Amino acid sequence: MKQEKIYLRDYKTPDFTVKSVNLDFNLNEDFCRVVAKSEIEKKSPSASLVLNGEDMKLISVKINGETLQEGQYTLTKEHLTIPTTPEKFTLEIETQLEPQNNTSLEGLYKSNGIFCTQCEAEGFRKITYFLDRPDVMTSYSVTIEADKTKYPVLLSNGDRLKVEDLGNGRHKAYWRDPHKKPCYLFALVAGDLGVIRDTFTTASGREVNLEVYAAHGKQDRCWHAMESLKKSMKWDEEAYGREYDLNDYMIVAIDDFNAGAMENKGLNIFNSRLVLADANSATDTDFHSIESVVAHEYFHNWTGNRVTLANWFQLSLKEGLTVFRDQEFSADMTDRGVQRIEDVDALRAGQFAEDGGPNAHPVRPESCMAVDNFFTMTIYEKGAELIRMMQTIVGRKGFRKGMDEYFARHDGQAVTTEDFAAAISEPNGKDFTQFRRWYSQAGTPTVHVHEEYDAKNQEYHLTLEQTCAPTPNQPSKESFHIPLMLGLLDKNGKELTLHSERIQKNTDGKHLIELREQKERHTFKNISERPVLSILREFSAPVHLKWNAAEEDLYFLFENDTDSFNRREAGQKLSLRVFHKLISQARNKQPLEVDPRFVSTMTKVINDSSMDPLFMAKMLTLPSNAVLAQEESVLDAMAFYEARKALKKTIAQQNEAALLAIYKKYHGVDAKSTKSSGHRQLKNQALVYLSMLEKPEIMELVTKQYWNAENMTDRMTSLSILADSNVANRDQVLHDFYETWKDDSVVINKWLMVQATTSRPETLEDVKRLTKHPSFSLTNPNNVYSLLRAFGANLVRFNDPSTDAYKFYSDMILEIDPKNPQVAARLCAAFTFVKKLDPQMQERALVEIRRMVAAPSLSKNSRELLQPMLEQ
Repeated sequence: MKQEKIYLRDYKTPDFTVKSVNLDFNLNEDFCRVVAKSEIEKKSPSASLVLNGEDMKLISVKINGETLQEGQYTLTKEHLTIPTTPEKFTLEIETQLEPQNNTSLEGLYKSNGIFCTQCEAEGFRKITYFLDRPDVMTSYSVTIEADKTKYPVLLSNGDRLKVEDLGNGRHKAYWRDPHKKPCYLFALVAGDLGVIRDTFTTASGREVNLEVYAAHGKQDRCWHAMESLKKSMKWDEEAYGREYDLNDYMIVAIDDFNAGAMENKGLNIFNSRLVLADANSATDTDFHSIESVVAHEYFHNWTGNRVTLANWFQLSLKEGLTVFRDQEFSADMTDRGVQRIEDVDALRAGQFAEDGGPNAHPVRPESCMAVDNFFTMTIYEKGAELIRMMQTIVGRKGFRKGMDEYFARHDGQAVTTEDFAAAISEPNGKDFTQFRRWYSQAGTPTVHVHEEYDAKNQEYHLTLEQTCAPTPNQPSKESFHIPLMLGLLDKNGKELTLHSERIQKNTDGKHLIELREQKERHTFKNISERPVLSILREFSAPVHLKWNAAEEDLYFLFENDTDSFNRREAGQKLSLRVFHKLISQARNKQPLEVDPRFVSTMTKVINDSSMDPLFMAKMLTLPSNAVLAQEESVLDAMAFYEARKALKKTIAQQNEAALLAIYKKYHGVDAKSTKSSGHRQLKNQALVYLSMLEKPEIMELVTKQYWNAENMTDRMTSLSILADSNVANRDQVLHDFYETWKDDSVVINKWLMVQATTSRPETLEDVKRLTKHPSFSLTNPNNVYSLLRAFGANLVRFNDPSTDAYKFYSDMILEIDPKNPQVAARLCAAFTFVKKLDPQMQERALVEIRRMVAAPSLSKNSRELLQPMLEQ
């Protein structure tokens, strides 16, 4: 089936302005009636009014109170067209929906008896016929009528005006949002929910009411989200001078939700897993994620809501910027260096793979079939890196000046990435013309590094050359504007003073080279000894470094670099070299020999009592299989598995006593305090290494931690180790976890994920069995992500040549796709590395991809992602 693309080049401003809209909802068990009354003005005299609308029943259309007959409008599957309208008019449209049957979870749907909405990107068109585009901003008034007993809570955006009892067992709530917004930010919730309440006093002294809603009995697990919200509000005032602008701020936790959370103005709707948390049910990672995502959605109030998008191709304008803001918030709440490491690890594992795969696309795409497919790591995480580079170039003070200018220029407007770049560059006297290529060119650039030291003239020469591999529809690239933070160290690890004509300092005093040409040569004078280069500090640009650094230099940086990111980065580079040799040995059926120098260097890390525990945990973390898949020419799943097992086991064998000492030192210390998360992370990292020894006494220690755990972090670590083993009590522990948490959907998803991510040969059969389990549903996105998406990311077992994983996974995509295209499309990413497989495995994967693409009813969401895999 041929499906048409939409193009950025075809964008034009709307022919109509919507001055205001009033939405009246009448909620019932088997249907919902919606009456939308809009005040509209025509900007183009000859324009027809073309409204978006899908999957609903049209009851009536009125203009200025007069009902239109069928011949006065045209209705298709996706549009309602009225060819002739007055210059100014009131449009009234009545539609009928069936939220209880809406499995797409877009528009208005029901989740566990709760009515809720998801309108981003194009869900509002499933509620009423409307100009469903982000540059149509208007003010909303909303009334909601429902059964008072079943739906005592009736919520929408803005200010709650009143709630009235209708006297017939039903009640009605009235809401008004004083701020104009696009329809993708509309929200409604109706149900029987528990709530916690608090207040926040803004910098100007105004009191804001805060409410977090969840299913009854779970609201006490919302307090971490509430505290995260208050921290976010305070941080945004201090960091960017942005106060909240309504009287109420509400968060609602929902079990059935396609994404993580949604920033609807004043009424955020969240996936339950990103709200509910206490020490017994949530890991330290969960606590951190909740704090980060609550902040992200709150920060959208200014970067996304007050200033929104001209069109969906500009999505990174709000998402990249807001990811950057939540990363900076998290850095201030925790450890800045460690936060940067975590952000870059995620970027490399996910976004770099996306940039190097068949679906590579620019941060500001040029075309799409399905707008929902824009919600990618390229748009979000790479988009955040572009914002970070701007801050690196102008410095923090300059960036704050630019942000103030951005809000001053564009508050209440729908704008573009070019508008944002201008607001940052112009007040700082910078030219971002070349920099904007980052938005229009796909792919991850490579910076080639070549060093020379001239002892006679005491000069150090650094040659930098940039390239970028071809990506779909972009065979060649123009040079990027790349900020490279750097330093030179002497033999004692001290920073050298840099004397070079072309090196700059930003307003933070950080040294950087702004690489603009394809090839540049930089000379540093008065260098009395050969220095050690530390380049791309703080990961100042999202690039690959092609740098044949001397092994001695990498070991030196691993032990001495003053930049915490680059110190750890040196270890990652060394471990990739070790992995490469081990993978080659495994593929050639040779004995696996681990480099003893690397192991001894890891021993130094383990025995460094002065090192921060959280940073030590990061230093001991090896590159993921997703990173290995990008570095190696062939994705050989079994070779990856054998190499990782050999390296971790050797490190454990050489450091058993020291790892055990670390475990004992931190075990049980402030077991329920989130402030001890670094201790727990290092302790459990030590336990994972020790488990590689497969000694009975170690596995007994793991089992004991499971049964005696005082927090979910420790319990999940033990459960993961045991689930990935063949110990006698494996099934007993998995059964106990299930029986303990079977009534808690958020925690049960952890149980599903643990089993989907093991390296056991039986993993696929376990996953197949779990798809039939009563706690699993193909219509629940969290279930699908926790089991199927997690299995698709399990490179070892998804690409196991001895199984039919590709066929099974494709069957699941085809089954989910007609119910929920967004969820099905997200599963397609499991085939990203198809071109890295050996010829036999590649053909097996392509057979399944062809089968899916050949399905006539395949959604445009899935088709858009799968088709390019056949064309590369």
